[in-house]
Amino acid sequence: MPPVKSYRRKSSQRHKIQRTSLTLRRFILVSGILGATVIGLWGYMHSSELATQTFKTFEKNMARLGFRLEDVVVVGRMRTDKTHILNLLELGRGKSLFGINLAQAKEKLESISWIKTATIERKLPHTLSVHIVEKIPVSLWQHKGKAHLMDRDGDLVEVKDPSQYKNLLIVTGEKAPQHIDELLTFLSKVPEIKQRITRATYLRSARWDVILDGNINVKLPEKNPEEALTYLLTLEKKHHFVNEDILIVDMRIPGQLILRLRPEAVKKQKSVAKHA
Repeated sequence: MPPVKSYRRKSSQRHKIQRTSLTLRRFILVSGILGATVIGLWGYMHSSELATQTFKTFEKNMARLGFRLEDVVVVGRMRTDKTHILNLLELGRGKSLFGINLAQAKEKLESISWIKTATIERKLPHTLSVHIVEKIPVSLWQHKGKAHLMDRDGDLVEVKDPSQYKNLLIVTGEKAPQHIDELLTFLSKVPEIKQRITRATYLRSARWDVILDGNINVKLPEKNPEEALTYLLTLEKKHHFVNEDILIVDMRIPGQLILRLRPEAVKKQKSVAKHA
């Protein structure tokens, strides 16, 4: 009986040859693409039209290799609509991954009101990664009859209905956005006062007035306003003088505190003194 022949080794050798051939073809194709890129760079120095055509060829060839957009991963999005992001960037499934201009895409994203910064990366072979940092509104800036959401850096956020953020600190003053971080920083040093302040105005004299308990105007000094507020808090705890009769607490002169009563409170005191 003739011996049984084994084809396993021949089959293994044939598969190995096929894999080597496939790898070689891919290497040749990629080398050709890289070569075309080099030619394109050279052509850029001589003809912008040639360079443009070369890069288009490069994009098509890379797409044929499988570097096509199949998925967009957006990280950091809470208030920004993802559909708006995709439409703005004009992204479509199957688009060449290398045909996406990352610098232009970043610029477009950062034009969206809610987005502070954007980072875009290609994740080969078929994913575009978008990481955004959204603005966090900390105050409501009222200016020229309009209300604008504002983050700590003074950047504005456009919203259809700012009234839903009415619980935020309200600030006024033309240059308030440039100094909002300064305000929040010194208020954070006096938390007992901070939670009682509902409104603040930045004045041309480079200082702040704040509204305490909704109706008492506290005029702060230009320098060391947190020290003035700490002093006010200490005196209030000791003498309990801050009440609805107070209209203005003037602290613009360091070490001094001047009180101004409301007109009705003044009349009341005069009446009491007259009948005493």
